[in-house]
Amino acid sequence: MTTSRPTVPRIYVAATRQNDGKTTACIGLMAVLRARVQRLGFIKPVGQRYVEVEGHRIDADAVLMRDVYGCASDLRDMSPIAVDRHFTRRYLENPDPQALERSVCDCFARVATTSDMVAIEGTGHAGVGSVFDLGNARVAELLQAPTIIVACGGIGRPFDEIALNRAVFEKHGVPIIGVLLNKIELERIDEITRYMQRALDRAGLPLLGVIPERPTLLRPSFRHVLDALEGDLLNGADAVDNPVQEIVIGAMTPHRALHYFNKNCLVVTPGDRDDLVLTAVSLAMTTQDHEHIIAGLVLTGGVRPRRSVLQVIKRTRIPVIACAEDTYRVASVLHDMMVKIMPSETQKIEMVQQTYLKYFNVDRLLEYIQ
Repeated sequence: MTTSRPTVPRIYVAATRQNDGKTTACIGLMAVLRARVQRLGFIKPVGQRYVEVEGHRIDADAVLMRDVYGCASDLRDMSPIAVDRHFTRRYLENPDPQALERSVCDCFARVATTSDMVAIEGTGHAGVGSVFDLGNARVAELLQAPTIIVACGGIGRPFDEIALNRAVFEKHGVPIIGVLLNKIELERIDEITRYMQRALDRAGLPLLGVIPERPTLLRPSFRHVLDALEGDLLNGADAVDNPVQEIVIGAMTPHRALHYFNKNCLVVTPGDRDDLVLTAVSLAMTTQDHEHIIAGLVLTGGVRPRRSVLQVIKRTRIPVIACAEDTYRVASVLHDMMVKIMPSETQKIEMVQQTYLKYFNVDRLLEYIQ
C-alpha cells in the first residue's frame, strides 16, 4: 500500500540509533522552516512513549509539536499508532500489516490537507518497528518521504552507522537527502565538519548541519523524575518544572549532607530519614534563593514522612515524591532515565530553536524537497 503521488512536501527524520536526537531535530527543523512555510504539519506515525489525551493514546512528541508550533491537525492524526508494552505480542498473534499501513496513510493524508509541508518523525533506527511490519524505512516508503538521517558523535562510527541505515532505506526506495550530525562538542565542530563533509561527499550525501552539544538539554526537570518513578506527589505541584543539576543520595549524616546540597540538587533518601528531610527543607527555607537550592525530594521505601515533618514540608514549594521502591532501585531508574523535552520547558525549546537557526542549512534542505 502506498499513498498517491506526493503533492505536499514532506521530510522524514530518522536516526542511526535511538536517543540520537530526532525530537530535538524536529523542533529545530520546524523552527528553521516556519519562516519559509506558512502551515507546518507534524506526524509521528509510530510512537513508543505516549500520554493519555481525552481517552486516546497520543505520542508525547506529537503533543509537544502541537503545543510548540500550534499544528492545526487533530492529535489522533498526528499520532496514528502508539505502541504499548503488549502491542508486539498482540500483533504477532494476529498480524494485519494492511490495517496498520492504512491507518498511517490515512492519518498522514489528513495532516497533509491542513499543511503546506509536513515533518515526519521516525522511531529509532531504520529497522525499528519491523517486527510489526512498520519499520522506519517501510513507513517512509509508504509516505513517499525523502529522509534525513540524524547521527551522533565524531566521524568514523557515525559514518558507518549512516551507511548501514542508508542501505535499509534505499532497499525500500527511499532517498536520503541529507545527514545531520548531533551532539558534537563545540570545540570540535570545525574539525568534525571538515572531515565528515569529505566522507559524505564521497558517498554522495549532503551535510545539512553539525549541531553542538548542549548539556542543559540532557538535564532533567523534576517532572521527568515524577514521570519516571510514578510515585505520589506530596507537595510542590506548582514547582515540578524545577531543573535538576545533581542527584544526591541521602546516605550520610545531616552535617555531611550540607556539603552536597548544592543548587538545583535532587535529594533521594528513605522516607523515614526525618533528619535529612528536615535538613534539606530547612536549608531551602533559610536560603535567599530557596526555590532553587533543593530541586526536589524523593522519599523511598514506601515510607511517608510523619505528620509533623509533612507540615514543615508544606510550608515550602519543594516538590516531594513518595515511592514504594528502595533507594537503590530509585537511583537505578534515575540513572537510566531518558530525558525528553516537555512542552513546559520553554527555555530548552528556545535553545534548540536558536541553535538550529545558526547551525542548520535550511536552504540546502529546501533544494531537495521543493
